[in-house]
Amino acid sequence: MEQFLLDNAARHQMLISRLKPPPKTKVIYEASNITVAARIRPMLEHETSSGQVVAVFPRVDDSGVVDLHDLRRVVRGFPPLNSTTYTPGKVFGPHDPTESIYESTVYPLIPWAWEGNVGTFFAYGQTGSGKTFSISDIERLVAEALFDETLPGERNIHAAFFELAGNSAFDLLSSRASFPIREDSTGRTQLVGIQEHNVRNKEDLLSFTEEASKLRQTAPTTKNDGSSRAHGICRLRIEDPSSETGEGILYLIDLAGSEAARDLASHSNERMKETREINISLSVLKDCIRGISDAESTKASKKPYIPFRQSMLTKVLKHVFDPLENRKCKTAVLACINPSLLDTGATKNTLRYAEMLCGPKPALSR
Repeated sequence: MEQFLLDNAARHQMLISRLKPPPKTKVIYEASNITVAARIRPMLEHETSSGQVVAVFPRVDDSGVVDLHDLRRVVRGFPPLNSTTYTPGKVFGPHDPTESIYESTVYPLIPWAWEGNVGTFFAYGQTGSGKTFSISDIERLVAEALFDETLPGERNIHAAFFELAGNSAFDLLSSRASFPIREDSTGRTQLVGIQEHNVRNKEDLLSFTEEASKLRQTAPTTKNDGSSRAHGICRLRIEDPSSETGEGILYLIDLAGSEAARDLASHSNERMKETREINISLSVLKDCIRGISDAESTKASKKPYIPFRQSMLTKVLKHVFDPLENRKCKTAVLACINPSLLDTGATKNTLRYAEMLCGPKPALSR
């Protein structure tokens, strides 16, 4: 299939140049505790030199619309263009800086957590779509915001960095020591035995971030020479010393990238097992995302079942998915997109779930 797409890349570009996308009504989603954005990364040099072309195009009118154009393989004749339109929240193109994404999606979580609530940011997408790059920049910006003295009052900040691989959890600031994740008597998720580190300033937090990143589990894939092979999580516990119960939490999560079957051909049995575990946990995450969407759209008294206990990742994210959760939570999601024609299958999945997270009942504005 890849060779077919490369052989027809010129035709793909010619058909796009002739295409006039239909007008799309701007979508303004109703207020929600989940903010969604999509980031389309630039094409990389090795991709363009191998003949790959762009297949994902954000509209220039700030409508939040993305057009994806791939080719449909046919038995006879020339392959026709197959176009799909998505509205995955706010859309950031290849030239938009991380600062713009941070300001609109991540920064609102900081004062929210500062006041004793739970804020969660996670980036997801295909392997090689730019998740770790985005998270690294965002961690730096969060560190600056927490210590620039613009937030009111004094807080004690405690940092923990850990990694989830299958059903195992590893403390990245304690030489990858394993630890269990359990629910306490109140139903809250507890990281049993993980080491927390007091953060006194921006430099401390950035130092912990760098130390943790060195111990992340990575390996080369066909899409990325340094692909994250587990979910990396930064948890910042923000304690108000003037209040006995005032404690906020901010999660920054770099999800492991999903891989298609065609990307696994040269992997060892161990790597294939590892990849299956990643894909299973991401599948459960998608089921939970679908459950949230269904729960918000239904008017029935009985809410849909959300299977957050089926993977370690969604257990940690229980506060996002459990309909009985009583802590105030806000979540921001960044869907990272690889724009190449060769990866439209994975891109469609990413955009589809981003669109689902945005909410089922958008308000329309012309």
